[in-house]
Amino acid sequence: MKRAPLKFDSVDEEVRFLRGLVAVQRLADEVLEDCLERQLGLSAAADVFLTQCARMIHAQSAFVQVKGTQGAVLTRVWGSGLYDLMRWVDARGAVRVDDEHTVFVASLDIGKLELGSIGFVLPGHFSDGGLQVMELVGTIAEMFDSAVLSFIALAEGHTPGERLDELSQAGEFRPNARIGKYELLNPLGTGGMAQVMVARTVNPGGVSRLVALKRILPKLADDEVIVKQFLDEAKLGMRLNHPNLITIYDFGQGNGSYFIAMELVAGVDFDHVVYWPHGPLPEGLVSAVVSQALEGLHHAHEAKGDDGLGMGLVHRDLSPHNLMVGFDGRVKVLDFGVAKMRNARTVTLPGIVKGKPLYMSPEQATAERIDRRSDLFSVGLILHEALTGTRAFDQHDDTKTMEAIVNDPLVRPQGIPNHWWDIIEKALQKKPEDRYRNALEMAQAVRETVKPMKDHELGALVSSKFPRRVADVNSWEQTKNKLASQRR
Repeated sequence: MKRAPLKFDSVDEEVRFLRGLVAVQRLADEVLEDCLERQLGLSAAADVFLTQCARMIHAQSAFVQVKGTQGAVLTRVWGSGLYDLMRWVDARGAVRVDDEHTVFVASLDIGKLELGSIGFVLPGHFSDGGLQVMELVGTIAEMFDSAVLSFIALAEGHTPGERLDELSQAGEFRPNARIGKYELLNPLGTGGMAQVMVARTVNPGGVSRLVALKRILPKLADDEVIVKQFLDEAKLGMRLNHPNLITIYDFGQGNGSYFIAMELVAGVDFDHVVYWPHGPLPEGLVSAVVSQALEGLHHAHEAKGDDGLGMGLVHRDLSPHNLMVGFDGRVKVLDFGVAKMRNARTVTLPGIVKGKPLYMSPEQATAERIDRRSDLFSVGLILHEALTGTRAFDQHDDTKTMEAIVNDPLVRPQGIPNHWWDIIEKALQKKPEDRYRNALEMAQAVRETVKPMKDHELGALVSSKFPRRVADVNSWEQTKNKLASQRR
């Protein structure tokens, strides 16, 4: 892959770039080694590698597609549902998406044979054509090429394309590897700390159940702080039992990985719903999602410990991505991984504030003590985004966004109805005492403002708008049934 020579304005800029190259190479080696060792398959490797590289170069979304002789055999997508990323699989180089975004796409090559592409959407435009970003994306593509080679070396076939066909047909992209007693089927997604996969467990009598299996990423598996946080999430989740919270079934260690087995939600995260390409969201949908999420939060906020005292639980990391909308119309709050109890401070390590800057409360952004009302501020930000398609205090820079949350007045967008603005304005008060007293009070205000869709209405609407996701869910069940019949 021939790329233009780079010019740097300073030594510091060149050093930062070279560090990025080294980081990509290390990440590729680490992910490949881990997934080969644990027999997790190329799809799992692609999921982790794509997500971590996207975070490394500050991309907002990303994709990778690998093709065999008959078309795509593997596709992984990460990030916001704002764009249909597949429209750029055949593009190459830096392409202006709109007034605020650029997509960088590189081909996946083995020798002279092109086997697909990898791409990243970044905010902004680039006066130099994005040469440095494109160089990094090219390196990422080359590292992924190496991963593909390592996997197809295990398959039969005369050409790389035929070997990819054989791997896909044999199920190697959904391997029958195990973590503990769980058989892995397909990757769901990867975050900053863990990867989530669809898995199944076989109970006595051959009864099988699908679960979402969350495992710590390999680079963090030896980090005692991360492992403790991960296990705390599992223990905390097993204390909570509510229809609008994810159910935790099990946790432990197997095949060298710490894992949490939890309820598998057949649905999509609210981030994708907010930016679906079907125009503004129906108000009844917004009311249903937000009020259900608040009901789940209220249960968590009210949870008591073994001593009978309130645990003082605060989620601290709410965002549209952490709300799942099921095809049955049930909304679930995810990821209590950075939750804290009883007067815990937001800063857990010197200078590190936990949570996503776009959805922080003022007291969270300034590392003060927080309580349940901090989560209500985050829900207010989510509600604002769902109704307007914009983030209330977004400055396109984490530090500036946090400063805006703390200091800037709330600006009312044009066209937002008074009944919704009253709720948003109260939820986004700078002082916690000026907000709703608790999540239940806010949920009641939302329901009284706009009647929420009934579960079956919400489920049917979301299912109709995300047919590809529905097909994915159906494929999980088909794979589970196929494996169950093979084991009999």
